[in-house]
Amino acid sequence: MTPRHRRLLLGAVGMAAATTLIGCTVVQDTFQVGQREFTYETAAEAEASDESFRFQGFLPDDATDVRLIAQLDGHAAVMRWTSPTVFTSEYCSEGTISSEPEIEADWLPDPLPTDGVVCSSWMVVRSGDTQVAWTNESE
Repeated sequence: MTPRHRRLLLGAVGMAAATTLIGCTVVQDTFQVGQREFTYETAAEAEASDESFRFQGFLPDDATDVRLIAQLDGHAAVMRWTSPTVFTSEYCSEGTISSEPEIEADWLPDPLPTDGVVCSSWMVVRSGDTQVAWTNESE
């Protein structure tokens, strides 16, 4: 194989790989299947994004290192942020948390705290300045 043919073949393989990756994202977004991860440096960046609806008022203004993994069909999500501001809401009550997120994330505190806040189907726990919220399909 000549160097020219080798470069053409490598270019074609690269284009096919890029098209496949882009195609998967388009299919996920169009048909709302699978899950996606979103990361933002600050709460302001998360709130300005097209995904801001997913945070449902959980983020304080001083939140940093904001992460979210969401099932695109809306049935489950897990998010994490760092903030010295303790999460509170008039729609939530303190309690013992007996569930864990269905979605796996390598950035979850281990172990997850068992004391937290229950907000309808959402659970919120805190470990130092790291706060985690999740909802599961079955809840």
